[in-house]
Amino acid sequence: MTRTAARRKVNPDSSSRSEAARPAESHRETIESIVVAFMLALLIRGFAAEAFVIPTGSMAPTLMGRHKEVDCPQCGVTFTVNAADEPRTGRPVAFGTCSNCRLRTQVDDLPSFNGDRILVMKFPYKLSFLPMAERPSRWDVVVFHYPEAPEQNYIKRLVGLPGEELMIHGGNLFARPLESDEPFQILRKPLRHLRAMQLPVYDDRYRPIALESLPEWQRWAPLESGTWSEPTEEPGTFVSDNSSGSRVSWLRYRHLIPDQDQWRAILRGQTPERPPTPSLIEDFSSYNSNQVRREVGAPVIETHWVSDLSLEFELEVESLRGQLIIELIEAGVSNRCTIDLAEGLATLTRDDTVLGTPESCGIDTTGRYRLTFANIDDRLTLWVNGRTPFGEGVVYAVDRSEPLVPTPADLAPAGIGAESADVRVSGLVLHRDIYYTLEPNSSDLEGFGMLRGQNEFRWLQLAMSDPAQFPELARLDAPRTFAIRPGRYMMMGDNSPRSKDSRAWSRLEAEGVYYDDNAQRWDIGPWSTLDRASHEVPEELIVGKAFFVYWPHGRPFGPDIRVSRDFRIPFRPYFERMHWIR
Repeated sequence: MTRTAARRKVNPDSSSRSEAARPAESHRETIESIVVAFMLALLIRGFAAEAFVIPTGSMAPTLMGRHKEVDCPQCGVTFTVNAADEPRTGRPVAFGTCSNCRLRTQVDDLPSFNGDRILVMKFPYKLSFLPMAERPSRWDVVVFHYPEAPEQNYIKRLVGLPGEELMIHGGNLFARPLESDEPFQILRKPLRHLRAMQLPVYDDRYRPIALESLPEWQRWAPLESGTWSEPTEEPGTFVSDNSSGSRVSWLRYRHLIPDQDQWRAILRGQTPERPPTPSLIEDFSSYNSNQVRREVGAPVIETHWVSDLSLEFELEVESLRGQLIIELIEAGVSNRCTIDLAEGLATLTRDDTVLGTPESCGIDTTGRYRLTFANIDDRLTLWVNGRTPFGEGVVYAVDRSEPLVPTPADLAPAGIGAESADVRVSGLVLHRDIYYTLEPNSSDLEGFGMLRGQNEFRWLQLAMSDPAQFPELARLDAPRTFAIRPGRYMMMGDNSPRSKDSRAWSRLEAEGVYYDDNAQRWDIGPWSTLDRASHEVPEELIVGKAFFVYWPHGRPFGPDIRVSRDFRIPFRPYFERMHWIR
């Protein structure tokens, strides 16, 4: 048995190889041009960039492995479902759950697409003599040789740097200098990474059809009747009541999630036995909701409370008077951005304490604006039409020695307030930050482990909407720490609950043990002398920096002509998902 049979995590894309030159023409200049072009292509491919394909979902949704793409039949949101295990098991993915409305949908008749094809820039790390060369940086998405089997390539996000101790606690990442007694500091993502890495919670532009006539399930609603109105001809648009004087009128988000029993009753036109009850926002991902037929009803192991949120919406200012307030609540603490529409000034506050100084936000005339307000990584940030008046944001200090405990106020964690303001808001989209679990495929909640028991999982679901149980949700397992020595790095996947990354590695290359695709053990003797802890990636194993998705997959359109389940024509390039990797 040789290690060449090992399954590759990131495979070089053979389609990226240079095509053979066309037959030479008679002219010498043409022959020379072809030879020069061929040599340049080899140099570029060998030293500058190389193409790879992503087979698994450890980096979803930043990068997709083999997956199904589903248009939800209720709300219309397009979501993705992991299908990476289909070639190995021969069992097609049968069901997936929408991230927006939580309807479980049958997907086994849909094609499974191969993973994203990406370009990896090799010279920033490898060719140190070039002017553009750089050191590997935190939050880079990198390709590297898997330390347990260095002939395999993995792709992850670089989170830990040489000479530091990294800690995972309460879904966040912290670090301090190695062998230091300094307190751990939360790791804050640069805004370009923060925007790219956030995950969807709810998009009000896509409302489920079956819930349209059931106002009790509407997630955005006025806190008091009459304070905001929603014109019948403009569903999803909310108009402020400017007659309230100095009183702030509130539009609030409640996380109303129908479970599968409630969905079944609603789709049958019946009243569910359990009424709508708001719950805490959790780390659910549609990508990880893949189920085969005999697993239907098995619990989805993602029920950690996530408090780091961002709210994006369209604002129409009809007159420059009054105030607009955007609020995100975390563990009962109010985080606000208050915009004085007359002055065009924005002020950030936390629990009524002003953070930083007020800044001109660019709202200086009537009209439409796209706003985003985020409370992520202990930092408040505002975007107005893509511009950030507070730069990278304003940071604040919070005691992270103990886990945050949710409160009843966290059942309505996002709100928009208006005081004497003529405004309309629409296109409300709520996102959350990544929750980093202590271990892949297990819960951070003490006493629940893998959550294999249906009763345990059911209790946990109900606890997310019961304030009496909220202290139990904060009773997390002890933090994990990782010492990273000089010349070494630590890697984690964006799909933290389903990523085989630094948290889960061993020293098999030193022990001489190898497991093939069928989980059969082979004792083949040590094949690496790298000095590393199990979680470390030595710098010499880093291949390069992933920078562009150049071919997500072909997107079928027009008539449904099936060559096979997974190959349909016609199809077009999926331009919408070609993007720079952040």
